[in-house]
This record gives sequence, C-alpha cells and structure tokens, in this order.
Amino acid sequence: MRRTLVLDNGSHAIKGGYASSDSDAGPRVIPNTVTRTKRTKRVYVADLIDKSSDLSGLYYRSPFERGYLVRWDAEIAVWDRIFSNDVIGCTPTDTDLIVTEPVFNFRPIQRTMDEILFEEYRFPSLIRTTATKLATIGAADVIYGDTKEPDCVLVVDVGHAFTYVVPYVNGKQVSAGVRRLDIGGRILTNYLKETVSFRYWDMMDETYIMNAVKEKCCFVSQDFYRDLETARGCSGGRGVRSNPLGLEYVLPDFTHSKQGFIRGRGGDVEQLMSDTQILPLCNERFAIPEALFHPADIGLEQGGLHETVIQAVNACPEATRGVLLSNILLVGGTAALPGLEQRLQSEVQALAPCRVQVTAPQHPALQAWQGGRALARGTAAAAGRGDWRLTREQYEEIGPDRAVAHFEGFD
Repeated sequence: MRRTLVLDNGSHAIKGGYASSDSDAGPRVIPNTVTRTKRTKRVYVADLIDKSSDLSGLYYRSPFERGYLVRWDAEIAVWDRIFSNDVIGCTPTDTDLIVTEPVFNFRPIQRTMDEILFEEYRFPSLIRTTATKLATIGAADVIYGDTKEPDCVLVVDVGHAFTYVVPYVNGKQVSAGVRRLDIGGRILTNYLKETVSFRYWDMMDETYIMNAVKEKCCFVSQDFYRDLETARGCSGGRGVRSNPLGLEYVLPDFTHSKQGFIRGRGGDVEQLMSDTQILPLCNERFAIPEALFHPADIGLEQGGLHETVIQAVNACPEATRGVLLSNILLVGGTAALPGLEQRLQSEVQALAPCRVQVTAPQHPALQAWQGGRALARGTAAAAGRGDWRLTREQYEEIGPDRAVAHFEGFD
C-alpha cells in the first residue's frame, strides 16, 4: 500500500512528513532556500545549511518571489534534498502527494507544478491545494475541542511573505472576501535589521541571526503606548538590564553558538563564551511586530491586520458574518509571536458589532500540515466533499489545463 506524503510548501520553510507517521510525531521543517556563505562561497541546499559553521552574511536564493513560486531550479534542488534518504526518504513513484500552494496562485505556476510533479517526479497521484484550505481541516478541534467541523471559518494566515485572510463557508472559499496584507515574517525581520543597524550594530547582512532574534525576543504588545512609556528609560542601549522590557542578546561566535541567545539563558554555552558581543533590545521587541496593526509605520498604505479582518468579513454574505467573527483561526509561522492572538482579538472586537473569538493552535505553523495529514487519513469531514485526488493516469488523459481546473473546483 502506498504512503501519502504531505508537503506544506511554504516560502520560508517546507513542513513535510508522511500521513501514516506516529500521531505524536510532527513533520520535518526544512528551509526552503538555497544558501551561499559569504566567506567560503559554499552553496547549501535546504537543511544542509545546518552543517555550516560560517553563518555570517549568508546569501539566500529563495524559490519564491513575492510569495509565488517562480525559481523552479532552486525548488527542484530543495525537493530533491527533501525526498532523499537523508531527510524524508521518499520514492516519488511509490508515494501519493498532498502539496500546498499560495492563495490565488497563477495558472502558469499551477500548470508547471503539476507537470514537474507528474512528469518529472512521476508521483502516482496528487492533491494540490492552499495551506489555508488544509488549515480548516481539523479547525473544530482547535476552536471547539470537538470533531464537528464548523460551517464558517475565517483563516488568518500570517506567513513569511504575506498575511492572508480567507473566509470559508461550508468548506468553500468565499473568494470575494479574501484579503491580503503585504506584511509577513520577512518584512518584520528586515524592519528589525534596519532598526538595530541604525541604533546599535550593522546587521543588514545578518538575516539568519536577526530572524532568530525576532523569534526569541519579539512580542506583540497589548497596550503599545503603555509599553512605550515603560521602555522610555532604556533608549540607546542604556538601562536595558534594569528595565522590565529590556533584554541583552548575545550574538553568536559561530564556534560555541550559531544563532546566539538571550543573556542569562544560554546555559553551558554561555559559560564557554568568554568574549561576548551584546545586542541590547528594549522597545524594538514590541515596536517591530506593531507594524502588523499599523502598516503606515513602514510606509505601507494599507489597513492593519484587524481592519483587514473586518474588510474580509464585510465582503461575505451578511448571514455568515457573525459566525465568521466567532471562528477566527490564526495560523502561520509569524502567528507564533507571543501576544498576537490576544491583541488581534481585542482589536477586532473593538470594530465588530458581535462577539469575536480568535483561536490559534499550539503550533500555528504546522496547522496546514496537520490538516493535510487528516485529509490523507480520511479522518476529516472535508474528505467526503468529493474526490480531491488526481492520478497520473487521469492527468495524462485530460491534460495540464484541465488538471488545473480539477483542483480549482475544490478551493
């Protein structure tokens, strides 16, 4: 019996694993990039970058551009690495595949993906759908704690390139209500790089380090002006240790530490590092994520995340609006920022005429993969809404264009 591989093909990282794996075992998370080191000029594909000790000033070649898959040579190299025995160990000709794509993906990209997966890798069957669609599968367990799928779900996917707000009614995407906010994890990392480079150290080439700093140190404020007043005393790096919001981040030396750590939380590694370089952080910790709610801070003429949610709901049929607002599912890698779930709920509630409930799973970045696994196992209610799967024989019979139309029917 063939196994099913679920591949959440994100622009920052790919979450991949077999649907038949142990229920407690999550997917492998692999960087979706080809990386070249600045000093040695060595090239590393996907997770091989973890083997390098030279992580300063990395050059990234992502298969994605502005959230869409356009560099197929880079993506094929990453997929080859993932399918190898060193990572997942997949024989495509004996494996069924579920793979994700961006919302409103372009038809030429969809067609090329189908051609590569069916004709080059020769997978015997394929389901291609969006990460937001898969995230709705199993949403009832996250929102209600039971297995009865809700009729209406509003998925807020705070990803690497963009943030999508996608309403679903009876399992179908309400296309008129889909909204996109041009802020994701990448922009927040770049914003943090620019801020600390202006105030402290030149970190403009240190994407790898600053992404780790963002993930370990940043949080979403529940009262921005109160926290700003609290942080007033530690501007310019002074008074960081005595301020309740201040942190000192020990930058990596690439011998004992690759990413760095917060001072006082480095364990044995901190004892080994005799000569440390410190990056002080205070209001940067919450001012950077604040761009999600005030995009004008970084020059974007868009409403904030809470306003985007209201716009999406108001574009849906009136009878569904109250249910959508009470079933907001927050997913995506950037959704793991501490405080985002609570802040989004309070901001949307201030604009909504009815009760609002925002819920995030324990691991927001893995929700789409978990939904794909439930679909593959046939344990999801959505699995009964038609045959999503397209076999290679069907693909060869109907051709690439009709294959694209086949998957569009299940959005």
